Amino acid sequence: MTYIDFHTHNRTVPADTIAVVDGRDTWGIHPWHADEAYTVPDLSDKLAVGECGLDGLRGPSTTVQQQTLRRMAALGEACGKPLVLHCVKELEALLRLHRELRPTVPWMLHGFRGKPQQLQSLLAAGFYVSFGFRHNAESLRLCPPERLMLETDDDTSPVSVLYESVARQRGLSVASLCALMAENYRAFFRKEPLPVQNLNTEHKK
Repeated sequence: MTYIDFHTHNRTVPADTIAVVDGRDTWGIHPWHADEAYTVPDLSDKLAVGECGLDGLRGPSTTVQQQTLRRMAALGEACGKPLVLHCVKELEALLRLHRELRPTVPWMLHGFRGKPQQLQSLLAAGFYVSFGFRHNAESLRLCPPERLMLETDDDTSPVSVLYESVARQRGLSVASLCALMAENYRAFFRKEPLPVQNLNTEHKK
């Protein structure tokens, strides 16, 4: 089986995993650094713009973070890349911005830990939602399969462990969950997942 890790900061991944590594496979300005100067690189080989977003607990002012997020959203639209989003304590602001901008590329909120009512707000807006090891179990069960993603973020455990847990919680086989994640990869990134041996240049021995 091939596992897909939709968002990770770990560059060394198991040989059975396709990992979307922040800074390698995606590029964006994190809200903690929204007031720092940056130069946009060539994004032709990137899967997405991000992670970017809003953080109510850390980083520069909300105004500065929103300005930078608008630039990231515009960049995603210009190059046809989806957005990978970080959001802490600013969900309503993120949803308002999404309604205002009406993006044509998909947006995914990574590391979602919120309650079902927050999940429903995201789903109604068209977001994909990525769950990590720490999540609200009810939200995970309620998330429609076509909007569900799985990630390790900064956790060093293999994503296969998360797949086993999620498969149990949702009453699926791990193989079925892997097939579902491959379909969601195709839908979100608008491309086929590359074979593991071609995508990952750094493997655990």
